[in-house]
Amino acid sequence: MEALREHELPRKGGREAMKCRICGLEGESDLCPRHLRAKAAVEAAYPRWVRAYGGMDRKVYLDNVKRNPQTGQWAREIAGFLEGIE
Repeated sequence: MEALREHELPRKGGREAMKCRICGLEGESDLCPRHLRAKAAVEAAYPRWVRAYGGMDRKVYLDNVKRNPQTGQWAREIAGFLEGIE
């Protein structure tokens, strides 16, 4: 009998482990905990950018987040991901 790998086993409570759509790590949703936190931060910052710049299209905002050298890797990755699904 072939041994199951740990990532193939169902989670506690019978729930299947999900893979992050960006990096492939396991998580509770389609994003790993790191990308979920980055998504929350990127989405929370958008209204502040809109106020600061007097208006900004969301796609322009996401592009700015990706190109900003001060942006962390996970935030850049989630900005690209969000840009691609909108």
